[in-house]
Parts: sequence; structure tokens; C-alpha cells
Amino acid sequence: MSFANIDLEAQKEPLLKGKENDANYTSPDELDTIIGKTSRQLSVFGNLISQFETQRKQIGTRRDTQELRNTIDVLTGKIQEMDRAISALIANLSTLINSKNSITASASISNRHIVIEERLSRQYSELSKAFNKSTKVYQEKKRTTPLLTRPSKETEEQTKSEDTLATSQQEQEQVQTQVDQDLIDQTELQYHILLTEERNREIEQVTEGIMEVNSIFKDLSQLVHQQGEQVNTIEDNILQLHGNTQQASNELNKANEYQKQKGKWSCILLVALCIFLLVIVLIVVS
Repeated sequence: MSFANIDLEAQKEPLLKGKENDANYTSPDELDTIIGKTSRQLSVFGNLISQFETQRKQIGTRRDTQELRNTIDVLTGKIQEMDRAISALIANLSTLINSKNSITASASISNRHIVIEERLSRQYSELSKAFNKSTKVYQEKKRTTPLLTRPSKETEEQTKSEDTLATSQQEQEQVQTQVDQDLIDQTELQYHILLTEERNREIEQVTEGIMEVNSIFKDLSQLVHQQGEQVNTIEDNILQLHGNTQQASNELNKANEYQKQKGKWSCILLVALCIFLLVIVLIVVS
């Protein structure tokens, strides 16, 4: 399978045009488009690296020719150019995802975009590191391994046949890999949707709990207010009782004074009566 016709310049085009270039406006559909484009380019990037690995392993074998090495060098250049393009694409995607004002969708969509962006960045980093490592191995092996003598025509035909078979198998593997990748993406999407729904349910439960706590505090506030009113009533009753007690004490004092005065006048009247009787007795006796 050949990737010579891949349009690498398409990676350098602006991700969004017109209103899409405004960092303050990026819809979830536009992000989905960018994410899908990045995912497809990563798939092609991985396929190119697999092709590079297959051809690199032929260095030093009977299939090793100058034409093979030239093909590997050209393929290396294509992969390096795509590496730079995907790096810029992921950098732009990360900038859009992390921008404070770029996402106006719901929290569930924002979380899904962040998770997918992290997965794409991690996948790209792993592929780039693997390619750089393989490139170093290839350059070292190319430097230390001399070209073998040109094989015979029969050997060349056999080699071409084997290459055709290997290419066919590689194409089948690439198709299967793409199908598996699509299934994985769909599974991850469903998982994150379910996870978001579960989090929303938990948030609703927490909100209900907070409302119940607020209701309890409101009831406690009313109860404290009622208790305060009762305390005020008791205080008023105590003050009134104190006033009544003081008034009763005053009345008792008045009664006591009156009683003392009454006893005093009784004694005076009794003495006066005795004197009067004594005078009468004296008159009678005389």
C-alpha cells in the first residue's frame, strides 16, 4: 500500500475559516471535526510508521537494495513532514480545548473533548517516540551494513511476489486496525457519556441534600425564634410578679401601720373611758 499521494499540505491549512478563526467562538461540532481529522491523520501516521518498520527490517537481508534504501529515505521524509503537521494540529486542538472562552457547549461535551484530546496527544507522543527510535536504528544499520550483490532475476521476481504478499497482508492489517480504532472511539464515547450522566445524577443528589439541609436550618431558625419569644414572655411574667410582690409588700406595710394606729387609738379611748367612769363614780359617792 503506497501513501505517496497523501496531501500533507492540507495539515497546514487553517483549522477554521471566517468565524471559526475567532478564538471566542468554537462550537462542539467544529471541535468534533478537528478531532476526527486529527484521529484520521494519526491513523495514517501509524500506518506509515508500520510501513517504515517493515521496510527497515529488510536492511541487511537479501532484499536489501539501493532502491529499497532510497524508498525508505523518501518515506522517512514524508513521515517527518507529517509528524510536524500533526504536532501543529494537536497543538491547535489543545489550545482550543484549553481556551476559557472557546467552548460554549454543555459540561458533558467539554469533558468528552478534553478526554479525547488527551488520548490523541498521548497516542501521537507514543508514535513519534517510536518513529524517532526506529529512525536512529535505521541510520545506524544503514551506516554499518553494506549493500549485498544484486540478486538474480528469479530472486527479484520472488522478492516482488513476497513484497506483494506482505503489502496485501499489511493492507488487511491496516483496515482491521482502522475498524478496531473506530470501535474503540465509539466505546470510549459511550463510556464518557454514561460517566457524565452518572456525575449529573450525583450532582442532583447533592443538590437535593443541600436543599434538605437548608430546610432543616430554616426549621431550627424558626424554633430558636419561638424559644426566644417564650423566654421573653417568661421574663415579662417574672418582672410582673416582682412588681406584684413589691406592691403586696407595700400593702402589708400599710396594713401594719394602720393596725398600729388602730391599737394606739383603742388604748386612748380605753383610758378616756376609765377616767370618765372614775369621775362618775366619784360624783355618785360624793
